[in-house]
Amino acid sequence: MVIGLGPIGGNIGAHLAQLGQEVYGYDFNTERVREWSEETASPAGSDLATLDWPSVDSVHVAVRLADQVSSVFTALQDHTARPLTVFVHTTLAPADARKIMSSARGNWRVFEAPVSGGPQGARQGSMTIFLAGPATVPAEDRLLADISGRVFRMESYGQPALVKLLNNALATYNLAATARMLNLSAEHGVPAKDLFEVIGVSTGQSWMSDNLVDVQYDLLLKDVGLLRGELGSLPAANLDDDVEQAILQARALLGADESVSACADEMMDDERRVAGARGPVPLAVVRSALPPGE
Repeated sequence: MVIGLGPIGGNIGAHLAQLGQEVYGYDFNTERVREWSEETASPAGSDLATLDWPSVDSVHVAVRLADQVSSVFTALQDHTARPLTVFVHTTLAPADARKIMSSARGNWRVFEAPVSGGPQGARQGSMTIFLAGPATVPAEDRLLADISGRVFRMESYGQPALVKLLNNALATYNLAATARMLNLSAEHGVPAKDLFEVIGVSTGQSWMSDNLVDVQYDLLLKDVGLLRGELGSLPAANLDDDVEQAILQARALLGADESVSACADEMMDDERRVAGARGPVPLAVVRSALPPGE
């Protein structure tokens, strides 16, 4: 069963139906219900009371807002006391995720499962899913494999939301920076289209630059708002004196500092051998020998 037949939920349901699975679609929008049902040749409606609940083995919740997820949980509890496996694909604030997931009936298996990949990924079954909840059983693993290309498993409710929001905030930084550089280019006499062509094949390239023209930035801005509400503030993206320190700190967290140091040491040894061991190699030489970005 899929609750919420919008771009994500509707396409998850359509993909499962295409795989030959029995899917019931639910949405308050009667026109959306009709169109989805016709497209997938699957039953759909707006009345939970008409469902054959013994036939429902999993529920996918893909509504837009936290209050709507809470309302879905209440409606499910009002209509059935049966055990349910529930996947919540709505992107929530971490605090909301912890609160809502913990409100579920005791005989439910509830997974916080926000997704990345958009409507196309949902339709193709290639989404990335950020997952928290009980240890999965084989049937749940098969279902996750049907609807996703990769699953990142996390320890507790709220973590999938935080990871999703951080990832989308980073995407928004990339999008905003690309847009500002294009605007700056035009202000200084270089056509934005010329710079855009360069970005597409060089160091400034990103997924966001490749999809600048048609990316759904309103959803990204929504997630930025959720993250700001959770954390209070977000780091400024200024190219000031803190940039190098931030890069080095991130490398250390990833365990990459040791490999970079080893690379630098090896290159210093090479320079000394070439120079006849004339003494310390200037830092500028080491930096010039490192790969771009090192």
